[in-house]
Amino acid sequence: MRKSSAVPRTGQGALTIARQSQEIAFSLLVSSGPAGRRSGKGSLTGEPEAMRRAFRAGDARLTLDDGTQHQIAIVAHTEGDATAYFELR
Repeated sequence: MRKSSAVPRTGQGALTIARQSQEIAFSLLVSSGPAGRRSGKGSLTGEPEAMRRAFRAGDARLTLDDGTQHQIAIVAHTEGDATAYFELR
């Protein structure tokens, strides 16, 4: 059985791809699984070109507004859109 927070955490942060950082807005929902393992997913909103680069790169680092960093995989993006979707690694 998974426990998850009912409300996603939202805020301003940074997305780092290939050592280049871009300011973004994020929404992150983290779940706790068996043996304390954490999983999560969410969305990023930023410049459409940055979201395109992130999707093409696949992997990135998300830095939250409190300085917490997460390795993420960009799993979906529509060309020209300012939003991309991710899962925690």
